[in-house]
Amino acid sequence: CMKPVIENIYAVSGLIIGRVYVIKGQDGLTVIDSSVAANTADKLEKQLQAIGFSLKDVRYILITHAHPDHIGGLVRLQQLTDARTAVHFRDADIVRGNYAAPVAPPADLGFFGKLMRKMAGSAPPPSPARVDMELKGGDHLDDILPGLEVIELHGHSEGQVGYWWPEKRLLIGGDVMMRMPWGLTQPLGFVSPDIAEARRSIHKVAVMDVDVLCLGHGAPLVGHASETIRAFAKRVKL
Repeated sequence: CMKPVIENIYAVSGLIIGRVYVIKGQDGLTVIDSSVAANTADKLEKQLQAIGFSLKDVRYILITHAHPDHIGGLVRLQQLTDARTAVHFRDADIVRGNYAAPVAPPADLGFFGKLMRKMAGSAPPPSPARVDMELKGGDHLDDILPGLEVIELHGHSEGQVGYWWPEKRLLIGGDVMMRMPWGLTQPLGFVSPDIAEARRSIHKVAVMDVDVLCLGHGAPLVGHASETIRAFAKRVKL
């Protein structure tokens, strides 16, 4: 079933990889990211029904960044909704299928990273999908939630963003960092074209006074997240 993070924010459960979140606004629902598989939409539909909604209530789809585990299910989700899809302008053409997502340069990778990149490169690319709105840092998405703001968190992708709700100090941050069982970690280096910029984005989040952190991998940090983020950022060298 869909799990509430805080009031009006939900996390979809039972996905293969890549977290999907749902915002309940005054005029309908917004879905953030689409996981890797086409059947994400079917799982989402069942979980929405359990809280009294359907895919037809989805007004917007927000993408944090154009990696396969975040946009793989997008085409199917678009087919089943009337939602408008929004992506940062730097990642928009990747979603459209015009070119593949950049990865880390070989010089930045050790043996493990090169091996992982080779394995990932054998996977088929996501199906090209529609982009209705191109975003940039500082954009406000008041139709979704009053005050919801686009925050640029580049590095893991050229156009990764977070969605920041100041009223609740909640950040839906994509893969700016990951939450593993042992704590927060940096995003995977072999698919991060600019790891130095990715580290700067971690430090950017560390000064935002985040109370609730929703990431693309790992359970949300709910309540006093900033303390954990700052402690982690101290270990991330710029």
